[in-house]
Amino acid sequence: MAIFGTLAVARQQTNNPRLVKAIDFLMANNLQTVFNEVSTENKKTIEIEGDTIFAIFQEYTSKPLDGLKPEGHKKYIDIQYIFDGEETILLASTADITMPDNYDPVKDIYFPEVAACSQIRMRKNDAAILFPEDLHGPCGCVDKPCTVRKVVVKVALG
Repeated sequence: MAIFGTLAVARQQTNNPRLVKAIDFLMANNLQTVFNEVSTENKKTIEIEGDTIFAIFQEYTSKPLDGLKPEGHKKYIDIQYIFDGEETILLASTADITMPDNYDPVKDIYFPEVAACSQIRMRKNDAAILFPEDLHGPCGCVDKPCTVRKVVVKVALG
């Protein structure tokens, strides 16, 4: 089940050592310094613990909700942290899948059809921890498209 709130709230909700390390990375580092090197054309990836925990810094313009499609992962938990801006994330459970999709094990992603989605509004300093059972459609606009600066920390299962 997804965890949503500030980084401090998310930190209190888990004792998983890898998730703790990922959240501590976000809380302890000057993320602005990294974002100084990021643009809409240039993401930046920082290894925290090799390919077990790594952070992807990105900047983009949020998209209309009708163009979003929920995605799922099998190897990684996502921690999505809004550094600046706001977005809507669609959220569904793997129990809501009405039509499966082929899983790409190299990219760790699939895009199934689902019966229905809920929405989470994420503002600056909000975080969502999304587990493999949490299908999610990120990058949606709230009222109108805006620039979003977000860190997605990928945390390997196991």
